[in-house]
Amino acid sequence: MNQNSTDPTPTPDPASAAAAQRLGEQMKGLHRYVSGQLMRAMQDQLQGDDMSFSQMTALHQLRAHAALSIGGLADLTGLSLPAASHLIDRLVQRGFVERRENPDDRRAKLLALTADGHAFLDSMDRRFNETYQQVFGRVSRHVIEAAADNVAAVMAELHAQDAAFCPHTPPEDTE
Repeated sequence: MNQNSTDPTPTPDPASAAAAQRLGEQMKGLHRYVSGQLMRAMQDQLQGDDMSFSQMTALHQLRAHAALSIGGLADLTGLSLPAASHLIDRLVQRGFVERRENPDDRRAKLLALTADGHAFLDSMDRRFNETYQQVFGRVSRHVIEAAADNVAAVMAELHAQDAAFCPHTPPEDTE
């Protein structure tokens, strides 16, 4: 790879650029295929559980951020404050979310997942994993092992480059 003197990002040679474009196209095709399977599985589960996509998104945001105000949740989900409040009312009624005292402001409430909310998201995670296993389970072991090894090598190289350019950023979990 060539190095531009003013840009710390490596400039690929034409063959590497073509290979990167080919990989990008293949990844896009794989993503479309797997996403279609995942969306069907998620839609089936959400309909079976009488949950909306917005409700599921709110639950994921609460899991990621531990406790949020309704305004914070509205910002993260792109909902208006009244829509987020109404959505939370329904999730509280279902027992997936609870309102807690804000230790910094007694007049304000914070939202947090309940054990049932965590259990629901855990079941969604299991369904996603099952879908990945069903999709990739249809491919020969040799091809899957080679793909997994190659993806791991790509991720390792990307993380090494990230660490070299931004040493204070911890590597992402690849599992």
